[in-house]
Amino acid sequence: MARTPSRSSIGSLRSPHTHKAILSSTIEILKECGYSGLSIESVARRAGASKPTIYRWWSNKAALIAEVYENESEQVRKFPDLGSFKADLDFLLRNLWKVWRETICGEAFRCVIAEAQLDPATLTQLKDQFMERRREMPKKLVENAISNGELPKDTNRELLLDMIFGFCWYRLLTEQLSAEQDIEEFTDLLINGVCSGAQR
Repeated sequence: MARTPSRSSIGSLRSPHTHKAILSSTIEILKECGYSGLSIESVARRAGASKPTIYRWWSNKAALIAEVYENESEQVRKFPDLGSFKADLDFLLRNLWKVWRETICGEAFRCVIAEAQLDPATLTQLKDQFMERRREMPKKLVENAISNGELPKDTNRELLLDMIFGFCWYRLLTEQLSAEQDIEEFTDLLINGVCSGAQR
């Protein structure tokens, strides 16, 4: 693809046109080449932007990809209200898997995870920033379930969230997102295990 004519930036402020071009170019390269074909250099060439501009706005490649994920995953943020913790959790996970399958979000998330294995700073960003935002909605579901008596009051919230995310991450990284029928069985096992453990 021909290089886009260079766009001007406005110092430390983000030029809306350049910002959009960089994000769009990142998505295009991810779709065409995957994680291995994406670099700050390739994005700069495609977007007609300078590397210093990209690094001024994003600290590294993972931060850029994380913003792509944030922008493209808007529909995952729909808070379910189906009357029970299980129904809400089933909906949330099905919706998440669908977004991972049908948009660039699955590839983007795999890229962020891969970068985190190579760079300690990216791992810190993944744990303390990126994943903290990802956990907000399921954490609200868990808190509501505890308040409503659907889960025991002494439920370990963070460990329960780790189990939910571990299940989803494994299916993402091993490309098993089409097996949505497993979601309901997983949530049954999860909720029954939490509740039966509290009764011992």
